[in-house]
Amino acid sequence: MKSNVALLLAVLVSVTVACARSKETAYESRAAPTNSSLVGQLLLPGEGSSRGVEIVAQYLDTNGEAQPAWVLFDEQGRFARTFAGRLTNVRVSAGPEVHRIDAEDLPAPDRAGQIDLGVVDLRDRLREHRVQLRSADGAEPGDVRIGLWIGPPPTGPQGEPVSLGSAQFPEIPLGSEVDWLLPPQTHSIHLLVERPADSRRGRDWRSGRQQLFGPFTTAQFPGELIVN
Repeated sequence: MKSNVALLLAVLVSVTVACARSKETAYESRAAPTNSSLVGQLLLPGEGSSRGVEIVAQYLDTNGEAQPAWVLFDEQGRFARTFAGRLTNVRVSAGPEVHRIDAEDLPAPDRAGQIDLGVVDLRDRLREHRVQLRSADGAEPGDVRIGLWIGPPPTGPQGEPVSLGSAQFPEIPLGSEVDWLLPPQTHSIHLLVERPADSRRGRDWRSGRQQLFGPFTTAQFPGELIVN
C-alpha cells in the first residue's frame, strides 16, 4: 500500500514539474524577441506626403532593450517595416499622439511573421493647415527645412538647438506651400525653420541659421511664415 502511495506521489510531482516547465517554456517563447514585419495603411485627410504625421514603433531588440523605429509611409499611406525584435506598440502622432496600439491589441503575426494593421482611418481626428513660406524683404531665396513641435523644440545636452538635418525634415524651396495635419484644439505649436549653413558647406545643415515661430493654437495657426 505504502509503495502504491509513494508511486502515486512521484507521478503527481513529475506531472506538476512537467506542467510548470511547459508553462515557463511557453512564456519564454512569447517573451523572446523575434523578427516582426509591420504592414498597413493610414487614411489621412486630403492628399500628399506625411505632412507632419509620424508612425513610431517600439520593439525589443535581440538584447531585450526597448528601441523606437520610425516607419515611413508613401503618398497613399501604405507602410512596411521589418524589425529585428519583438514589437511592443505602435504610435501615430501629429504633434500630439492621435492613435496607439499596444502589444495586447496588435494582430497576431501570420506564418511569415507579418503583423498586418490593415487600414487605420484618421480622417476624423486630423485637420489640414496650409502655410506659405516666403523670404523676408532683402533675404536670400533658397531651400529651408521646417519642423513642428508641441511645446518648444528640444535642445542638446549643452543647450544647443535641435538639428533639422535628417531625412525627417525634407528640403523645401521658399515660396512653396506646406501642409500640416493637426488634431483640433492643439495648443503650444512651434514651427522651427532652418537655412543651410552657407554655400561652401552645401548640404551640412547642422549649424544653419534657425528661426522659431509660435506658440500657436490650431485656431491661430499662421497662413504665412516670413523667413529671414
